[in-house]
Amino acid sequence: MQRFYKKIFFRLWLLVICSIVFISSQSFAGKNPYGETGFNLKKNFKEQKGFGLKPQNVKSVQLEADQVQFSPDTNVGTATGHVVVTAEQTILYADQVELQRSIGEAVASGHVYIDSPQMQIDADKAKFNFNNHTGEFQIGRVFNDPFQIKGKSISKVSDNHMVMQNGYLTTCDLDEPHFRMAAHRMDVYSGDKAIAKGVTMYLGKMPVMYLLQYVQDLKNRPIFTVTPGYKKDFGAFLLTTLTLKVSNNVKLIVHGDFRERLGLGEGVDVKYQTPRFGSGILRTYYTHEREIASHHLWSLYNSDGTKRGPTIRHERYRVEWRHQWQIDKDTNAIWQYYKVHDYDLVNTGFIKRYFLQEYRRGPDVNTYFVLTRNFYRGTLTYRIDASRVNHDLRTVERLPEIQYQLSAQQLGRTNFYLKTTDTFSNLQNDPNNGDIHTKTMRVDTNNEISYPKKVAFIELRPWVGGEHTYYSRTVDLSQRSIINGQFKTGSDLTTHFYRVWNYHTNFGGLNINGLRHVITPSAIYLYAHRPAISISHFNQFDGIDGPAMSHNVHLSLENKLQTKRSKQSVDLIRTIVETDYGLISKFKGPGRTFGPVQSTVEVNPNSWLSFKADQLYDNKAAHWLNANFDTFINGGDKWSLAFGKRYARRQDDQFTSEITYKINPKWRFKIYDRFIVDKGTVKEEDYLLTRDLHEWEMDIDYHQERGAGAGFFVVFRLKAFPNMTLNLFNNSFHRPKAGSQSPTEQNLNY
Repeated sequence: MQRFYKKIFFRLWLLVICSIVFISSQSFAGKNPYGETGFNLKKNFKEQKGFGLKPQNVKSVQLEADQVQFSPDTNVGTATGHVVVTAEQTILYADQVELQRSIGEAVASGHVYIDSPQMQIDADKAKFNFNNHTGEFQIGRVFNDPFQIKGKSISKVSDNHMVMQNGYLTTCDLDEPHFRMAAHRMDVYSGDKAIAKGVTMYLGKMPVMYLLQYVQDLKNRPIFTVTPGYKKDFGAFLLTTLTLKVSNNVKLIVHGDFRERLGLGEGVDVKYQTPRFGSGILRTYYTHEREIASHHLWSLYNSDGTKRGPTIRHERYRVEWRHQWQIDKDTNAIWQYYKVHDYDLVNTGFIKRYFLQEYRRGPDVNTYFVLTRNFYRGTLTYRIDASRVNHDLRTVERLPEIQYQLSAQQLGRTNFYLKTTDTFSNLQNDPNNGDIHTKTMRVDTNNEISYPKKVAFIELRPWVGGEHTYYSRTVDLSQRSIINGQFKTGSDLTTHFYRVWNYHTNFGGLNINGLRHVITPSAIYLYAHRPAISISHFNQFDGIDGPAMSHNVHLSLENKLQTKRSKQSVDLIRTIVETDYGLISKFKGPGRTFGPVQSTVEVNPNSWLSFKADQLYDNKAAHWLNANFDTFINGGDKWSLAFGKRYARRQDDQFTSEITYKINPKWRFKIYDRFIVDKGTVKEEDYLLTRDLHEWEMDIDYHQERGAGAGFFVVFRLKAFPNMTLNLFNNSFHRPKAGSQSPTEQNLNY
């Protein structure tokens, strides 16, 4: 019963959020993200009804037609047959027009089309004034790419404002659109927004939703996604996401999901901004899992009528709120609250199962407040971590932590520079267990004095410093008020050599306009003495508590071969070889030795071919630890090919390939494979077929991964919004990318 009330409370809370958002609907604002892609309705209409005339061909002529009659007394011209009326950048096409030149007003009928910089209008009858760009249209249709607005009556009350009665808005340019939003009244502000009253959303002829008021952004594009499919853990599923920017300050994302083996899931995300107090996001998601024992709902029972197994029930939810406020140009504040209810954080945890991409990135599930203030010579940070919000998570609590970082400051008129970081922290590790052994107050100071100098062609920066840390408590409570210290010193050394050749060629499309070879060797020396007290005496809260002895030199050599294209420097070839030379050893054996050698090669001869490789070689054991090779060939809009190889010693040897091909204007496909060379098996394969459905694109995707099962997806995407990615729980559904991948990586995120 308690879970039932929790579920009812959660849904009522989501309903309140939705109500507040819709009541606060205002105008939209933003930048057009889709550029020149999508439908060009203006162009399509002119090809059919433009009578072969183009706006740039019409100059000083104001009225053209097959037949023209003009009355000098009334200053009225009557024209019939392929009529074209022009006034600056506005052109009117019609079968018949009566033009009053004195007031610049035209009464048109029959295939009326008006082309202006703001929008295009198609109507049966129209009255239009060329001076103030106002008018009335009967059975009219307005094109504001990629949107169309059609109504029985449309009044253009100003240059950028129209009022439509009894019509609809859609992105489909068919006479009978596949979907539309019908309204009793709609105010349209060209290139900005459309405000509709009494809205009914239709799929075909079927009404699916009713809204008292709706604001459609004509700059930032909303999107509705429906993704059916199949996955081993979920069974058959249907995931839906509705994204609406309902005002200047609020964007709403609604999730409604069904998973055959787990049940229903629902959530609302709200992105908002305030005029003076910053912006933020609120994410919510709730599901009461009913994990069935069978693979499908229709096979819950055996042939004898007995149930296959128990239905496991778990309540899961999360609430995440993050707000950022730029108080002034030097002061910034961040709040975050994260509450997650999860019965298993290791195997099938909530975040891992439902937010896979976020889980792989390492979700930030902490609750904290951070205030940052920039000063002329440094930065002050104040932080509070309230880690008791999630009892199942072992995190560090900071109540509070104050840090001041002094940037490198010149000491008087000398060439010495001082840099320091001072931190006070009141810490507790895993505060939910209440163990006093995990508490301490810590004060840490880390100082460095450097002397940068250029000697001939070498840039040199020697430095000396140290770090001292005070602890009020240690692991052994008998030891209190202890100071641990460590001495550090080092130096940075680097220089540049280059040579230029006046060589020009376009052989093979290389487009070489001169060559420059740049060599950059560098060496970074570091010595950190053994800390005064072993780290085993202290709880490990963060990196401050684990100082280690170090004595090594990091060596690096970078080579670049460059040319100029369009007055920009381009790297044709770039290589980096780097390693550490240890002057002492942490283990038994010789102290002076080179560590693993890391090398990177990038080759970009032209826009259609690129190559990248990186390797790690253990010179002590004389074998490769890992290596990656990736090649990409771009055949333009028609095709592309990519393949890669990954080798990891004692793990696997993989080969990946990806090919895309456009069969015809309606169909294209992509195939991705990941092959384990040493086992002779296919680790992962993906087959994606895309069909052009007029204003939609349909992706049919079959994905199979060894050990993780197979998935089948059908994704519908509006062509009018080509730059919009599919948002599923704030994670992007991305197609497989070419190149080497780790054995645990997947290419489908849910």
